[in-house]
Amino acid sequence: MERIGVMGGTFNPVHLSHIMVASRAYDMLNLDKVLFMPSKQPTYKKMDCIASEEDRCAMIERAIKPYPFFELSDFELRREGPTYSSDTFSLLKKENPDTKYYFIIGGDSLDYFEDWHLPDIILQNCTLVVAPRATELKERVSAEEFTECDYAVTADRIRKKFTCELNGQVFTPEIVFLSSPLVSISSSDIRNYLECGISVNGLLAKDVIDYIKEKGLYENKTFVKIRDDMKALMKPKRYTHIMNVASMCFKLAKLHGYDPVKAYTAGLLHDCAKHLNDEEILNECDKLGIRYDEVERRQASNLLHSKVGAVWAKEKYGIADEDIISAINYHTTGKPEMSILEKIVYMSDVIEPGRQIDYKPSLDVIRSIATYDLDLACAHVLNNVVPYILSAYKDNVCMTTVETYEYYKKFLNK
Repeated sequence: MERIGVMGGTFNPVHLSHIMVASRAYDMLNLDKVLFMPSKQPTYKKMDCIASEEDRCAMIERAIKPYPFFELSDFELRREGPTYSSDTFSLLKKENPDTKYYFIIGGDSLDYFEDWHLPDIILQNCTLVVAPRATELKERVSAEEFTECDYAVTADRIRKKFTCELNGQVFTPEIVFLSSPLVSISSSDIRNYLECGISVNGLLAKDVIDYIKEKGLYENKTFVKIRDDMKALMKPKRYTHIMNVASMCFKLAKLHGYDPVKAYTAGLLHDCAKHLNDEEILNECDKLGIRYDEVERRQASNLLHSKVGAVWAKEKYGIADEDIISAINYHTTGKPEMSILEKIVYMSDVIEPGRQIDYKPSLDVIRSIATYDLDLACAHVLNNVVPYILSAYKDNVCMTTVETYEYYKKFLNK
């Protein structure tokens, strides 16, 4: 009896975790081969965010090329209408009754497997192979201890629920686990990286990355326009700074559980008015009805570009999210009790890799702190800046920055 694994999904795009899971299943279950079977029309996903069948197949072919025991299968693509795994395995088993199929799914899928379309039919036609992600194991137990974790409880419940009489015999579903913790990569995360122009090295096969670049897949047209505008308006050094800040915003957002695409948007637009000189900034403020005080008037390009930029983000680029607008508005001065996004943009502007500032503790230390404590990182930056400007520029100090310092300095004593 031939033993064939089936990796189903949209593969939008196929990534190295798919390859790792399929490889582990091939080795552990002594399979003859593994089929990578892209879905034609997933019933649970919006089609407008999915690359074409042609592109997804082309990426799979490139990803699996080094593995002779992997194959691309168009079995589901040849079918019309919504794609159900129950139909897939019924048809596969009907066509190949002497083949044993192993359906490879993620650990998250096991949690809601009972809600799938006809789960009993799936179980009657294949063995379920569960591959937990590393992040899913973090709150459970190590992968070698499944007998004591809630995955085992779920699997046991499914076995008992779908045990039945079949063809005159008692049928008990087969569910097996891959025993090694597996890297946590998701296609949605990768699409976010690609949308924001963040490197995906180590997440996708090089040939897949090259294909995505060649075809311009997963690009965000708004981001492309903003980047083109910034490149045309800004001096090279400023443009590099903007791109560094946007990238840092994305990375800090990922670390602090915030939407990385929103953070990237704010970072990309934070200095969108920075090319204006003092006179141009003041004229733009007057035209837009932006009020300013005497200190801001004297330091117009330094202090008011953020206020103008916040309005431009809304009016020129259609950014309606008030969190993003506010983060742009306060990225220079800060403010007491900043939101997570405001802190992310404020800190990214300071710690992006192109910055070389003589701070104590060093900027590298502050960069490290920002990865786990934004409040403390903000406090260190303000503690370096505000006492100095209060001493050196008594009559030219932005009071919002002073108020921000007064609020955040308490975190220095944590």
